Amino acid sequence: MDLRALVCLLASSCLLAFSGTQLGAQGQVETATPETAQDLQAIQKRVQKVIPVVKRATVVVLGDGSGSGVIVSRSGLVLTAGHVCGKKDSSLMVVLPSGRLVRGVSLGFQARADAGLVQLESGRYPFARVRSAADEVAVGTWCLALGHPGGYDSDRGPILRLGRVISKSRNTIRSDCKLVGGDSGGPLFDLRGRLVAIHSRISRAADQNFHVPLETFRVGWPDLVP
Repeated sequence: MDLRALVCLLASSCLLAFSGTQLGAQGQVETATPETAQDLQAIQKRVQKVIPVVKRATVVVLGDGSGSGVIVSRSGLVLTAGHVCGKKDSSLMVVLPSGRLVRGVSLGFQARADAGLVQLESGRYPFARVRSAADEVAVGTWCLALGHPGGYDSDRGPILRLGRVISKSRNTIRSDCKLVGGDSGGPLFDLRGRLVAIHSRISRAADQNFHVPLETFRVGWPDLVP
């Protein structure tokens, strides 16, 4: 290797190390656009850290069809899509990540926003943290979409896809996480493992997937949703 090539290689290595260190030190992983291999590794480490936490609260909701949902309280409150849980007082079955079947009842839905709520039978359940109402989600935020496409699979568990928030409005968040049938009602998390939104409208186009923001649930069920 000639001297010029060696200098270029050393300079590139230093840049990678510096960029990755800065990304982590400044706490910018959640929204930063990766420019180096080190940046990608920082995001990968964050994803690997939260996977066990977010998976344990992601469930299958069985009503007229099969969809997904996420438990957000120890007592078994499940956020899902309105078209998944159906009318108020509808009886449902929910499959926990362990494969255990529990009964649930729909607390109703908001048709316009496609927000739905389910209460599981009496018990204590693993649940996900929710993002604070004061902590607004920015465009560009990295996010993890989970769901059970095709229903429950004990060998596979919930499927996880990484993407970013690409636009938002008062009633919707749009991401480029790839979703398919059966993901409806599943959770969208940030890289700290906090719930951001619920999958609603799914498209074959990767950038046309829409989610119901948490604030919609809080407005509709102020005494229930954290």
